[in-house]
Amino acid sequence: MGKISEKKKLKREQLLMSAYSLFIKKGVLNTSISDIANGASMGKGTFYLYFKDKMDIRDKLIATKMNEIISEAIEHIDCLCIKVFEERIIYMFDYLIEKLARDLDLLRFISDNLSWNAFKKPVVCDEDNNLNLYDCYWKILKESGREFRKPRLMLFMIVELINSTCHGVLLEDSMVTLDELKSDLYPVIIDIMHRHEVKNEM
Repeated sequence: MGKISEKKKLKREQLLMSAYSLFIKKGVLNTSISDIANGASMGKGTFYLYFKDKMDIRDKLIATKMNEIISEAIEHIDCLCIKVFEERIIYMFDYLIEKLARDLDLLRFISDNLSWNAFKKPVVCDEDNNLNLYDCYWKILKESGREFRKPRLMLFMIVELINSTCHGVLLEDSMVTLDELKSDLYPVIIDIMHRHEVKNEM
């Protein structure tokens, strides 16, 4: 990578870090583009060289954070040689849940700002080769050799179920522990997958 590309990448990362810090402290709505640029020690005009607007950098942040975790999960799945479709999907989401459980600021940020568009229309977040959830899901689906009806709906239901239940357990005053939740949550996710599977009748 040339010096110019390295400088561009560094500036972009500085803007992302500034935005994340401000979004966590003040919230997306209360953070201005000037705040983000100032936090990265840059002019406001520089911000627009890398991002369209505040919602663009928000979406890129969510994608970047999610992609880092998902890439780690896939590496673990490959190392553990997990082959069964249901087990691979559950492991991927379990890894994500556990990571977010250890970083409640990130969980809060993602839960409050997560848009279905992040999955329906994946965001290209950087030049790194981190995998995104949407592509990993389709890869696992394809490699299973099995057919599912409305696979996008299936993913949507799983993501929304995890997002709402984990948010409630981890961020609210819940009488249910994460382990208690997962013991019933994962069978429900497996049931959703089985209900969407197209069975070949002999």
